[in-house]
Amino acid sequence: MKIKVALMQPYFFPYLGYFQLIHAVDEFIVFDQAQYIRRGWMNRNRILNAQKDSVFINVPVIKAPRDTKIKDITINNTMNWQEEIFHQLSYYKNAPYYKNVLEFLNECLINNSGNLSEFNTSLLRETCALLNIETNITILSQRFPNIDRADAADEWGIIVSKALNATEYINAIGGKEFYSQQKYKENGLEIKFINPILTPYEQYKNNFTPGLSIIDVMMFNDINNIKDMLETREVIG
Repeated sequence: MKIKVALMQPYFFPYLGYFQLIHAVDEFIVFDQAQYIRRGWMNRNRILNAQKDSVFINVPVIKAPRDTKIKDITINNTMNWQEEIFHQLSYYKNAPYYKNVLEFLNECLINNSGNLSEFNTSLLRETCALLNIETNITILSQRFPNIDRADAADEWGIIVSKALNATEYINAIGGKEFYSQQKYKENGLEIKFINPILTPYEQYKNNFTPGLSIIDVMMFNDINNIKDMLETREVIG
């Protein structure tokens, strides 16, 4: 039986292509053993704004040394960042699914453990449940605590796939030039890449701004439309 696996850092309400990757596999492993990248996608994402094409919504984190792993990053809950995000989302008040999405976000954002990786993983699970994505999502450091290093950056997928007895590893398209397909073949794995196709949808009367947070997608589209979008992807060998 084929078992498809993906490994990715835990992003904060990521864009549609991230969920297309989750939807394409049987096991999605949250890669929290990697180094935390400041000003990346783990504590922020983009939504629409009245004055600009897009702005960032942010989850503040407590400052840590540069080499700190994602699993050790803590949310700064001394700041009322949830209220700021809801204020920014008021731009969507006339979007067709605004009330539904706000109720969903209120349940997701209010409760968090303070650990960024666990919080983002919870958001991914809740969003997948809403979108009827049944992929199993687990955190690397919790599921396989002994897997904490790799000899090369493109070998994490091999190590995790073997631990899961997987037959196929699927990565985001950005890694196509970086990953050695021969290395995966030598380890008995097929490697493929998801090339996301971001179907345009109406964002009020604005020109379409692609690649925003899944929050934007949910504001303007019903669940069935989003499910169709999840299927609209290209898998490259």
